[in-house]
Amino acid sequence: MIWVDGSEIDPKQFSGEELCGKLALEMWADCEHWSKCAEFIQNALFIIDFDTVTNMEGFPTPYYGYFTSEYYSQIIKAFHAIGDNKDADILTEAGRLDSYYQKILDSTEDENESDKIYDEFSEKIDELEKKLYLNTEFDMWALLYKYIDEHIGKL
Repeated sequence: MIWVDGSEIDPKQFSGEELCGKLALEMWADCEHWSKCAEFIQNALFIIDFDTVTNMEGFPTPYYGYFTSEYYSQIIKAFHAIGDNKDADILTEAGRLDSYYQKILDSTEDENESDKIYDEFSEKIDELEKKLYLNTEFDMWALLYKYIDEHIGKL
């Protein structure tokens, strides 16, 4: 199977947790090969990337964050794939708010009004962020490890 750097790897030698650790350490070696990886590896990459960015930069949205809309959609898809629909729904709502407020901001020329709109948007995003796995007792990682273990078992 193709690994993130383009080399071959036998994932059967790892548990889901070990493979996630390996991904986290090696995922930036050569990003151009990500699309050649198995879908379950790509899903893990999207989730690990989201987690890293959120921990380092704060809760991203497509317009005001680190990710493009397309990439953000892949992150949402990955959360659904591992069975974490709650966090996927939170991200979906954040993306919807992001798009909605961006349209309003694009049509507003008054700087004071823009600041008020942005503050309102920020408050809503902050409320969503409080519900993410990062800020609750929910163990999203257990879902991801199980998801990977199941896929490794099918190889």
